[in-house]
Amino acid sequence: MHREINTEKFWDQEVVDPMLTSWMEDPLVREYINRSISGNAEPMWPIDWFQRWLAGRHFRRALSIGCGSGALERDLVRRNLVDSIDAFDGSTNSLRLARQTADAEGLGQRIRYFAADFNEPALPARTYDAVFIHQAAHHVAKLEKLYRAILQALTPDAVLYLDEYIGPSRFDWNDQTIAAHRAAFESYPTGARRAENLPLPIHAYDPSEAFRSDEIVPQLNVGFDIAAWRGYGGNLLSVIYPFIDWSAASIDTLIEREKQVLSSGEIPYYAIIVARPKRGPAKLLASLRYYLEPKLKRIGREIRAHLK
Repeated sequence: MHREINTEKFWDQEVVDPMLTSWMEDPLVREYINRSISGNAEPMWPIDWFQRWLAGRHFRRALSIGCGSGALERDLVRRNLVDSIDAFDGSTNSLRLARQTADAEGLGQRIRYFAADFNEPALPARTYDAVFIHQAAHHVAKLEKLYRAILQALTPDAVLYLDEYIGPSRFDWNDQTIAAHRAAFESYPTGARRAENLPLPIHAYDPSEAFRSDEIVPQLNVGFDIAAWRGYGGNLLSVIYPFIDWSAASIDTLIEREKQVLSSGEIPYYAIIVARPKRGPAKLLASLRYYLEPKLKRIGREIRAHLK
């Protein structure tokens, strides 16, 4: 039986009693991810790669959106990549744990946590040298509103860092889009499968999951220029991993199958993206588009509904 369908309550509970199985936590999968990020034989964790990409740059004040229990902010402060960082989330349990852990590690004075809604951001203008989003943008319904707020909150030379699921949205999945995943799933022995049939990867217990994930990059391109991109797959692994007993099957075969899928030209479901805000007239135009397009789409829907 699923817990109550409420995004904030789900994540409040998830931080203390997890029900999700993360494909990224498997050591062999993590090595595959980190090799994909580094681009060579030496595995590299995402922030290690980002720090190398920065080539010595340091941020005075940063913002973390969807901070969860605070691991990213603590890491950034420990590395002295940021002097200070603001961070918000919609889960009060996550924020409580983040504050407690930061204080226990002596980092609390450099991290300010607060509760806020991804979809109704209120950010100070021209304040942040860097904004970080780690696996949170795919929970956002009002992407244009969030990107507009970020665009206005960044200083001219700032960067936006995303480590994000950018694959199909929850509304894209059907028997056709999951066919290749099911074929890979059915190649494993019946005794290793944890489900009779591979289900669609739509989380009923979190209605915000992958809400507009397929629009994250197109909408990003409206107001930002992508400076760096490191795709790290997940096209098969993220969908199939929770439904196989890996003590009875080899994860290596699925990793190799995923590499073949990506080598055929399929866009990775997960990626690290570093972007810079557009400037001058391009920034003004992007801000206007972010403001107007959702309203125009809503008017269009209302007109179509009225004509039916």
